[in-house]
Amino acid sequence: MAVKCQFDRSIDEGWALLCDPDFRVERSIALGELSAECDVEEDGEQVTVKMSREVVRELPSVLARVFNAQQSLVFVENWQPKDGGWEGKMSIEIKKQPVQLGATMSLLPTASGCEYIVSHHCKAKIPLVGGKVEKYVLSQTDDGALDELNYLKAKLTA
Repeated sequence: MAVKCQFDRSIDEGWALLCDPDFRVERSIALGELSAECDVEEDGEQVTVKMSREVVRELPSVLARVFNAQQSLVFVENWQPKDGGWEGKMSIEIKKQPVQLGATMSLLPTASGCEYIVSHHCKAKIPLVGGKVEKYVLSQTDDGALDELNYLKAKLTA
């Protein structure tokens, strides 16, 4: 399942904020994360965004036995130009957890501005409850992505 968000601003305006490490840290803190650090590197047309974030999550009782409520996350996004916009892949490491999480993303122009689409995938290496963990992690990740995109949308229209 993909998370989509339409913006009525130019792709250049949206991309500028997505490449601004200060904006990304501000957004993480505003959305309730404990801490965040971000670094953006440009190498020719390739852009790499690296973020470290500390979060606290409410966990269902079955998952509280497997996961710590406070988690350290490391995000690495690799972007390249495509069709007048950008496409990329993301890896998300949940430190000290048996879960692999990633995504494909795009920020592409539309007739009225631009559209961001992210599609997450998850693999949990946990016997018996792996499927439940994957479903929970994906729902939390999609909800978080939607919150982040709505924050970006509000910032673009402010």
